[in-house]
Amino acid sequence: MDGTAVVSVPIREQTQVAEARRKAVQLATGVGLGEKESAKLALVVTEAATNILRHGGGGEILLDAHSAGEDGEVTVVALDSGPGMANIQDCLRDGVTTSGDSPGTGLGAMQRQSDHFDVYSKPGKGTVIICGIGTAGRQSPLELPGLVTPGLSIGVVCLPRIGEVVSGDGWSVRVTDRGATLLLMCDGLGHGLGAADAADAARVGFRQSKALTPEPLMDDLHRALRGTRGAAIAVVRIDPAERRLRFAGVGNIAGFFRWRDGQTRTVSQNGVVGHNMSKPKEYEYVYGGDLLAVFHSDGLSTKWDIDSYPGLATRHPMMIAAVLYRDFKRVRDDNLIVVLKTSAS
Repeated sequence: MDGTAVVSVPIREQTQVAEARRKAVQLATGVGLGEKESAKLALVVTEAATNILRHGGGGEILLDAHSAGEDGEVTVVALDSGPGMANIQDCLRDGVTTSGDSPGTGLGAMQRQSDHFDVYSKPGKGTVIICGIGTAGRQSPLELPGLVTPGLSIGVVCLPRIGEVVSGDGWSVRVTDRGATLLLMCDGLGHGLGAADAADAARVGFRQSKALTPEPLMDDLHRALRGTRGAAIAVVRIDPAERRLRFAGVGNIAGFFRWRDGQTRTVSQNGVVGHNMSKPKEYEYVYGGDLLAVFHSDGLSTKWDIDSYPGLATRHPMMIAAVLYRDFKRVRDDNLIVVLKTSAS
């Protein structure tokens, strides 16, 4: 599993509804969605963007296309900071609307057309809606994207700064033959093509490395990034069966972990991977119960507090990442947010 930036479409005026729909259909073609699925996607994006304008006072649509084998999917994330909804189930019923000029069919139609659908909304805190439309004929029902291994899910928002077409932030995940998960997060220095080249080199080095723990992985990445402008890097290994997490970082990738009996933040070293990195230091954490981990580049403010969002910590990692992005992004920087959750069930 590997990631670069998703597509963002601001929704501030009516013409941007059509732009979001057009970009979504283009992505659908690229991952093999057929005519029927593309039509569903177009309807979902149109309804989501219209709701953002009508009820949220403007916002943003994020589009992410991904494929595995013959299966493809486009995920739609609709974000607004409007008045929110006090009762989501009521709003999902056709005919219920908070706008006098709406028939009240938008949210229900989005749910019916989607293979997966999730909403987080609180009065005064806006609304985030996540929908996914996948290829027809897949062998198993769609879940929210991000299942890495049984019991471990991931949600990611990765976007370039406004005005850039590529992001200098990036990430990648691979699973060892013993079931451990290795996660890379990188923030190429600066912005634009040079930063994106450094992030690409980090992802290639991560996939090619034979190392299975953070310290030697960091050494391999340091060699892989020579000749680039360098990057801030964090590498994580999670062993859910052992409830053990190992972390090594250089630069500005921040990390926060919470589990049943405690919480902590990661410690990264100073330096630039590919240039002036000292010997990496690996930290090990043993956690009890299920784990929630949030990592991000400095494109996200550190002032976020998940406890100020009732019930958000229990939601899918993608929903957590989307809410934090909406409320704490720094628009003058690339943005990477990675949320991991483990579950014994």
